[in-house]
Amino acid sequence: MKMLVHGKWVDKPEKINVVNPYDGNVLDTVPAGTVDDVKKAIESAVEGFIINRDMPVHRRISILKETAEIMESRFDELANTIATEGSKTIKEARKEVGRAINTITISAEEARRLNGETIPFDSAEGSENRVGYYYRFPIGVIAAITPFNDPLNLVAHKLGPAIAGGNSVVLKPATVTPLSALKLAECLLEAGLPEKVLSVVTGYGNEIGDALVSDDRVRMISFTGGVEAG
Repeated sequence: MKMLVHGKWVDKPEKINVVNPYDGNVLDTVPAGTVDDVKKAIESAVEGFIINRDMPVHRRISILKETAEIMESRFDELANTIATEGSKTIKEARKEVGRAINTITISAEEARRLNGETIPFDSAEGSENRVGYYYRFPIGVIAAITPFNDPLNLVAHKLGPAIAGGNSVVLKPATVTPLSALKLAECLLEAGLPEKVLSVVTGYGNEIGDALVSDDRVRMISFTGGVEAG
């Protein structure tokens, strides 16, 4: 499979084999992304943030709901991908697909509740005529790094809420289980997510991880995993 950078599916001369841990067979290859690819992805995400921030909430909801429906239509494919690249039983893999669909669906619903709150201050003497309020704003470009053990659902946990909240994401999936993440990206784009809102850079954590998390344009880091994942 190709990786998603700067709104395009990109291949590279250097490849990483995605291997079935059970029998050692090569399932597919993905590009070995570079620091330059990360920089291009972040550059794209800066533009993607503006696009998603300005998108009406009802449109974000629609995209996420459509994504969940597309995932449902590809249920068996996604489950087989998880089972083979992650060495899970098909029962475990199917459960993970169901959870991931639920995560995306809940993210769509939570987009309706990205509101603020008005707080009366009259619980303190002398503040009887004062009120305070807060409002939630999208934060910007989010760097997401995910591990191997739940290669679809943990990606959904990063992408769903971030997109619902009006942000853009640069995702670095686990080197050994990138296929599930790339297929979720396919579902999101098919559902109408603007291309620059999401990039998925495949590669080795020790080669591209630092470039992703140290860039000043990244406003938030969402990381799950160990040293190798990052």
